[in-house]
This record gives sequence, structure tokens and C-alpha cells, in this order.
Amino acid sequence: MSSVGEIDITRGKSAGLDEAAAALSGEQWFSAREIAVQLREKAADLREREIQAAEELQAASDEYVLMLQQANSRLVVATLEAQQLAERLEAAQVQLESAKSLAEKSNLAKSEFLSSMSHELRTPLNAILGFAQLIESGSPPLTPTQNANIAQILQAGWYLLSLVNKILDLAVIESGKLPVSREPVLLIDVIRECLAMVESKAKKHNIHVTLIPFDNSWFVMADPTRVKQVLINLLTNAIKYNREHGTVEVRCAASSAERMRISVRDSGVGLSAEKLTHLFEPFNRLGQEAGTEEGTGIGLVVSKQLIELMGGAIGVQSTVGFWIELMRELGS
Repeated sequence: MSSVGEIDITRGKSAGLDEAAAALSGEQWFSAREIAVQLREKAADLREREIQAAEELQAASDEYVLMLQQANSRLVVATLEAQQLAERLEAAQVQLESAKSLAEKSNLAKSEFLSSMSHELRTPLNAILGFAQLIESGSPPLTPTQNANIAQILQAGWYLLSLVNKILDLAVIESGKLPVSREPVLLIDVIRECLAMVESKAKKHNIHVTLIPFDNSWFVMADPTRVKQVLINLLTNAIKYNREHGTVEVRCAASSAERMRISVRDSGVGLSAEKLTHLFEPFNRLGQEAGTEEGTGIGLVVSKQLIELMGGAIGVQSTVGFWIELMRELGS
């Protein structure tokens, strides 16, 4: 009996478990169904987002294509404009070259004309000066009024001859026909000769000129006549545009192993930075036109070109003065 009772109890427990399992399976199925519904909803939502993203991507792609088309159109227009600009630039370049060639030919013709006029211009001037000097030293002696008139004729004649010589020098240099030699030149001899030539002018202006001692054995390779011409011009300017009872100092030193530098310093007021930029322009006297000193504004231009023809250089410092550099003779 006890064993049958145990079997009944066991069956009752098994039936209860089956019922619980059935109930649990129903709940899981319901839960699974809800999950499936949620997944379908999420899948649908994801699909809508994908469709929306695809539409936005398509719109962006269309916009990008449009932008590319517009950019391509602008590039085509820019290319055409660049071609037109290049053609205009080429035409302008041709015109510029033509104008430059014409200007060079005109300038050369002017220089050749002035160079060829050397004899015709100098001859009458020399005749005027010669006759004026004969009258000045002739007999009977001239009256004070006549002496004053002759002095004015001589002063104007010498100034005009100096102006003609400078213009002709410039013309000959520009025409490329100026002969310039390069030979050993003893600096001390050239500088002393130039100082002697401006001594009277310095005394007239109460200017004290000093030569700073240097090695008397220094030589440069240059044209002695042209070196004197440049130095006299620099010394004359230093005297003319100096202050009353001023000073002029001449120095000579080696600026490098290959070059010698000659400096002409004066105690004048100097030049502004703006005027320095126009210093070597022909006929530009840098505001000295209204002054009492005669001048043409050509001397420095000629000096610069002469120094460069000899392979040298020229420069200026406002508060110091001018300097020139010439090639040093090897071994000096």
C-alpha cells in the first residue's frame, strides 16, 4: 500500500510540473511575440532611416554634381579669360619691346649726334674764350667796366665749356665709344695732383682740405685721366656744398683684398634719405638750383659711369660723404 501511495504522490507532482511548464511556455511565447513585434518595428524604423539617409545622400550627391558642373563652368570661363589675358599680355610685351627698341635707337642716335658735335661745339667756345683772354691782356689797359664785362664773359664761357664737356662725356659714355684704359696708377700721385687743382677753390671758400696719410706704394688698375676727373668732381662738390670754414678729409684704405677705397668726407649738412635715392639722376641738383653755386647735375652721373667702366664702384653716405672703389693692382 505504501508503494502505491508513493506512486500517486509522484504522479501528482509530475502533473503539477507539467502544468507549470505549460504555463511558463505560454508566457515565453507571449514574450517572444512581443520581442518579435518590437524587432519588426525597429527594423521598419531602421529601414525608414536608411531610406531617408539614402535620399539625403542622393540629394547631397546631386548638389555636389551641380557644384562640380558650376565649378567646371567657372573653370572654363577662367581658362578663356586667362587665354585672353595671356594674348593681351603677349601683345603688350611685343609693344613694350618695340617701344624699348625704339627708345634705345633714339637714345643711341642722340648720343652719337652729341658725340659727333664735339668739335663743332667746342671750337666756337674756345674761340670766344681765346679772344676774351686776348682783350683782357691787351693794350691799352681796359677800364674797370670793361674788365668787369670781360670777367663775366670768361666766367660764362668757362662754365659753358665745362657744361658742354660734361654733356659730351655723358653722350660718349652712353654711346659706348669712350675709350677707358686700365693701367697701374699710383694713388698718392693722383690724389695729390687733384688736391693741388682744387686748392684755390678751397681757399676761396675758406675750406680746409686734409689728406690722411696712407701707404704711398698703393696702386690701382684704372685710367689715370678718368680717376682725376672723378676725384676732382667729388672734391669740388665737397668744397662747394660745405659750410663756411668747413673741412674736407680725404682717406684711402683697402676695402678688401682686391679693392682700394678713396673716401671724400666733408662737414656739410649732408643729404636726406629721399635725396640720396635721386643722387645719380642726370640734371637733378637736389634742390640746389636756387643756390649761389653753379652746377648742372651731370658730374656725378658721369663719375658713376666712369668708375663702373673701370670695374669700380661709387657710393655715398649722407653724413659722411662720397667714396669710390677701384680694383687693386696685384702685388701692391
